[in-house]
Amino acid sequence: MEMAYPPIPENIWSLQAIAHGVSGVVFKISDSAVVKVALGKKNQAAVDIEHSIYRRLGHHPLITKFLYEQNGKLVFERLQYPLRKRLLDLSDAGRAPLLRDVLRWALQLAEALSYVHSHGVMQVDIGAHNALLDWNENVKLSDFAGSSIDGSSPTVLPSRKSQNPNLPEDEPSVHSEIFALGSMLYEVETAKQPYHDRSDSGLEKLFSRGDFPDTSALVLGEIIKGCWKSEYKTVDEVVKDLGRVRDKHLDGEMITTTTTGTTPNAAPDATPANQTSSVFGGL
Repeated sequence: MEMAYPPIPENIWSLQAIAHGVSGVVFKISDSAVVKVALGKKNQAAVDIEHSIYRRLGHHPLITKFLYEQNGKLVFERLQYPLRKRLLDLSDAGRAPLLRDVLRWALQLAEALSYVHSHGVMQVDIGAHNALLDWNENVKLSDFAGSSIDGSSPTVLPSRKSQNPNLPEDEPSVHSEIFALGSMLYEVETAKQPYHDRSDSGLEKLFSRGDFPDTSALVLGEIIKGCWKSEYKTVDEVVKDLGRVRDKHLDGEMITTTTTGTTPNAAPDATPANQTSSVFGGL
């Protein structure tokens, strides 16, 4: 039986705002649901595109669950908060994510993006700000406002830290999305965005000449570099390599993905991602 979600109140602006972006504001309806409202008429088209995309995608365990639409407003399941918040909290504390979390989140994000691509959708604005943690510490892609569907022109752009400056920013492609995925995987493992201390213009110059952050010491380093250097033709190829890395580093830890979500069963003293250990396995 489907869970009954509360209706959207008439005075929606009196609700608690829990997130906002370029196109809209997210309000809390209840402990289980939130509603997204476009910021003005000019952004309603972007939210309408998001509605079309969620209808196309249907329910998937690694995509934020869309519940219903009412008068141009979109209602979703309520999750914890953006993955970026968790990563920023870790960075501020001088800590790196645990290896089990890095491998779980990386594989979930790549699998979700592969699923999105298989349905003719390009998210465009890819990053840890558009991925949400659920209550079981699994990550789900979210926010497709203004994304591209069936080759349509997007109304959003990727951030400079996720954009390949050698590709048109307003013409999303598998290659541009994989590049952005590489930047997101870098942030997942290091808790920092690529060249976080550089200006957008300085970063663009570095990226345009193929000068990327050093990833040699990272567990996902070769995969991240491959994403940035266009060595992958599809996200599925990234998923396969992430699976190999997971199997290499997790010995005895059970992780399932895709249809059931990812469920960790790991020791509480797991090693941080920037420190590999032969006793890690033995999410």
